[in-house]
Amino acid sequence: MNAILLAGAALVGLPVLLHLIMKQEPKRLSFPAYRFLKQKLKTNQRKLRLRHFILLALRMLIIALFTLTLYQPSLKSDQFNIRGEQPVAAVIVIDTSPSMGYAPDKLSRLDEARQRAIELLNDLPDRSPVAVLDTADLSAVWLQDTGAAQRRIEDLKETRGGGHNVSAAIAAAYQLLAKVDQETDAADPLQKLVAVFTDRTASSWDGTRTEDLKKLREQVPDPKPTHVVFDFGPDQPVNVSILAVEMKPQIVPANQTVTVDVTVGAVGAAGEAIEAVVTPKLTGAAKADSSLAKPVKVVSGQTQRVSFELRNLKPGLNQWEFALSKPDNLAADNVRYLTFKVGAARRILTITDDPKGATFWQVAHLTKEEFDCLVVTPSQIETAEGGQAVVKFAPDPKKPAELVTEDLRSFETVCLLAVNNPNLPAGNTLWDKLRPMLRAGGKLIVIPGRDGWTDPAGYNDVASDLMPGTLGKVIDTRRVTPPPPPQTGSTWEEPREGKNGVTWVLDEKALAQPLLKPIDAWRQQRTERLNVISNPRVTWKFWDVTPAAGATVAVRYRDAEKPEQQHPAVLERSVTDPNDGNKPKGKVVLLTTRMDVGDDRDNWHNYWAQDGSWFVVFPNLLVRYLAGDTEDANFNYPTGATVTVPLPRGKLQRESVVLFEGPPNVIVGNDATIRPGDKQTELRISPPKTNAPGNYALSVRPGATEVWRDGFSLNVPADESNLAKVDVKDVEELVGEGRVIAVTPATKNVSLADLLTTTLGGLIDLFPWLLIAVLGLLVGESFIANRFYRRVR
Repeated sequence: MNAILLAGAALVGLPVLLHLIMKQEPKRLSFPAYRFLKQKLKTNQRKLRLRHFILLALRMLIIALFTLTLYQPSLKSDQFNIRGEQPVAAVIVIDTSPSMGYAPDKLSRLDEARQRAIELLNDLPDRSPVAVLDTADLSAVWLQDTGAAQRRIEDLKETRGGGHNVSAAIAAAYQLLAKVDQETDAADPLQKLVAVFTDRTASSWDGTRTEDLKKLREQVPDPKPTHVVFDFGPDQPVNVSILAVEMKPQIVPANQTVTVDVTVGAVGAAGEAIEAVVTPKLTGAAKADSSLAKPVKVVSGQTQRVSFELRNLKPGLNQWEFALSKPDNLAADNVRYLTFKVGAARRILTITDDPKGATFWQVAHLTKEEFDCLVVTPSQIETAEGGQAVVKFAPDPKKPAELVTEDLRSFETVCLLAVNNPNLPAGNTLWDKLRPMLRAGGKLIVIPGRDGWTDPAGYNDVASDLMPGTLGKVIDTRRVTPPPPPQTGSTWEEPREGKNGVTWVLDEKALAQPLLKPIDAWRQQRTERLNVISNPRVTWKFWDVTPAAGATVAVRYRDAEKPEQQHPAVLERSVTDPNDGNKPKGKVVLLTTRMDVGDDRDNWHNYWAQDGSWFVVFPNLLVRYLAGDTEDANFNYPTGATVTVPLPRGKLQRESVVLFEGPPNVIVGNDATIRPGDKQTELRISPPKTNAPGNYALSVRPGATEVWRDGFSLNVPADESNLAKVDVKDVEELVGEGRVIAVTPATKNVSLADLLTTTLGGLIDLFPWLLIAVLGLLVGESFIANRFYRRVR
């Protein structure tokens, strides 16, 4: 269309627009009374709108605040924060001591501790380095993978005795935390957490180490470690325990009744008597002998001892178990183990040129029944293949042609008694045969014979590496000038002249020697053996011996007033092995007077006089010192100890394998076999192989024949049965006040993160405060609404 036509059409409507704009409405006037009512209505409507707005806003605030409360918000603080995003270097310490096996229900304290520890792992921030320590094994490294840490915790299924306490584990934790920033290449210093899961028993906490632990903690770079202790210990434990199984000595002769004392303790309701039955069982037997069982009644908080008599015991190694017939809450102390040995006397070998002259020496040992003395001549000592010396003898005197060959190392002690010249035969002397045995740890007693028979040259320079001294001339105290000083005895009415024989100097220094310590014990106990001091033996003749370098004079004769002028009566010397760094191995004891029986024996001493016990005591004293006292023998140790087991001398070949047996599922795999070295004389068995209680045995079986068997027992320390808790203040002195969380039935369903947040801080939980605010607003809204609507009506 034409533009002019369009513009004209638009202008046609202009008058209409102007008419509408200029149109005037008629003026209306309101009635005065109606105008007042209308104004009042507007005022009321404004008030109503304001009250509606306030009530609406209040209700909206209640809904918003309730929604915020359900969200459970929290605020950050400057304290430790388990729920933050920053990684945390966490050391988890789990107490695996036997007391953690306490199980009043399906789960033991250790089971619950493991569950909580895994829960802690899941709550840690991402990339948090974790180390897991248990009190049986303090070796640990940082694990970046929480899965590896969880597997480590899951493997701690059994309690293990004899390890370390929690205090030692915390010290190890500090050492780890001191280097965590370097070892993990952290960009910023990490927060540090030490989380301990324990039952807080007295044996688990060493209060004497608190100050040392504080110093060790201060060496950890900032920020300092934060601690939390989860206490799983029962407040009112109920338990019956076998605290000890004891017998003495632990080596007994055959066909002897053995008495074993068993100590039983109990905890529970104060003053309440608890009944139990203790049943012995020979390890390996199909079942226990019920006829040996004995009942015992123990008052809570006290102990009771019951004795068992074991008869018809098998020779050799005996291992027993003493168990409560009815298990209770703590399985670790329901059974204790005992090892002892039954058998014939130990054997010693005596080499002499005149077997008849060894009669008194041999009879003295037979009288004591502790040692069986085999007497042979030097010609019966030979060198076997491999360089070891052996002895050939007839075990049955009625069959002298039936000879057996035995390694010299299989004897407890070898004695050279009045051998004329041990440096014979040339090229293969007696010394050459004895030297390997001594360097391997053997024991030798050298007793020279009479003058004119004994050749000092056969003892001196040729055996300078073995002999404790050099033989000189024979001294006769009846012919020396000046004569020896007067000699005294506690039962002698007056001192005797020295020319009538000199006594030993048994002063405090001499009695402190290991050889003579039993005499000191007899003196203190005033036993029947005291006659060795009250009526001492006297010596008239003895060899003048010059001590060798490194030798010790155990006792001297009182043949002079000044100690430096008194001649040695007994000397000893350690034998070293030049092929093994000159380490002390064997030992040689030299007696300077003769002990063989000859025509002139009464001219040397009165040792063999039977008016006292010396004729039996002295030979036994010498041999027992070298071979070891059976009364001191011990085969029973606490768990976690290092046990030393001597290997059989002369019974192991280079290819011999020692079989190691223990409780089921404890000694398995490579631990079940031990290959000792060529020169090894003993086995040292250490943790973790000794962490589990039970009976352990070692044996050598070439083929189907067992040539040697030994063993020992491990028992949980008695203090593990003490379930009383250490004072919480002693723990808080190190970890901080309020940092010990008691894990009780009331907290079982509370998440560990919540427990940590409540205990450690780090986040301020607003939920309870918001909930209070919502309740307050609801009350306020109800009050306002009621007043508003009441006025409206």
